[in-house]
Amino acid sequence: MTPETTAPRCEIAVIVPVHNAETYLPDCLDSLAAQRFDNFCCILVDDGSTDDSPRICDETACADGRFLVLHQAQSGVSAARTAGMRAAREQGAIWLAFCDADDRYHPDFLRTLHNAAQEAALPLACCRYDTFTDTCPAEAPAPAAFRTLRAPEHLEALLHDHAVDYGLWNKLYAAGLLTEAMLDNGLAYNEDLLANWKAFLRAPGCAFCDFAGYHYRQHAESATHRALPPQSIDDQRRAAALIRGSVPPQWPELQQSANAFYYEKLVYLASMIQRRADADTYRVHLGELNIGITAGLKDPQLGRNPKLPLTIRLAAWATVHTPKLWRRICRRFLKDRQ
Repeated sequence: MTPETTAPRCEIAVIVPVHNAETYLPDCLDSLAAQRFDNFCCILVDDGSTDDSPRICDETACADGRFLVLHQAQSGVSAARTAGMRAAREQGAIWLAFCDADDRYHPDFLRTLHNAAQEAALPLACCRYDTFTDTCPAEAPAPAAFRTLRAPEHLEALLHDHAVDYGLWNKLYAAGLLTEAMLDNGLAYNEDLLANWKAFLRAPGCAFCDFAGYHYRQHAESATHRALPPQSIDDQRRAAALIRGSVPPQWPELQQSANAFYYEKLVYLASMIQRRADADTYRVHLGELNIGITAGLKDPQLGRNPKLPLTIRLAAWATVHTPKLWRRICRRFLKDRQ
């Protein structure tokens, strides 16, 4: 009789998309190797790197059996995450986590989120993150307690609570909660927001751990410091529109919140353009945004939505009624992505 074979199994698979990350990748991998959680694997997806990243990945996998490497032609971060998820399922992973190749985990990131999700009997857990440039912030002890966000509170938090945030990387997901279509959803920007929205819709709630478990590195090549491609404007607006159009009908308060989120996104994107020295090159996009902002000014679902912050209402009014003054204010006080 042939012995029955079983698939390999790890409790958590951490998926790291890697593209030309040689400068920061060793620091990232050190933080993963230092996790105080026994049963995890880390899947490094080399997405067509042309620097020393493939060698770093291969040497790490040779030295530490918890790491494995996939090499593929450059396909983008969403495709890399999707490839990593397929490999995680082959490893029998019960939970999935994500990390960007230039960031770091707190040593108790996996243990704390896993414990919280298990204790809350929920398929989703998350924590706060902090930012750093050269030196990682001092790491406070991870808490034993957590807060449970029940539906639709967790969806509200995803849209409006910076501690929960849009990113995939400060969260732990039951492997069955995510699908390939969620991760590779056709967006190059805000793809993580849309993926999270769809995953959160499938979850009855989220366990929130109030500590900075994820360290997000800020540098000249990071996403928040890159230029503003026109596709970024289109994708962000599309993600907000898709969210607004997919709120379950049993949650009218959440619909109101999603409407406010959509209108805030219009105002935010217009300000992103206005703060740039080359704003005139975005005149088509700015014109489209201004049409939406103007049409929504007196709409109780948009510009007069009670969930819309006063600052956004004022910014919307200034965008429409005092555009030249508002542009000067944006350029003076909103310094990023100029």
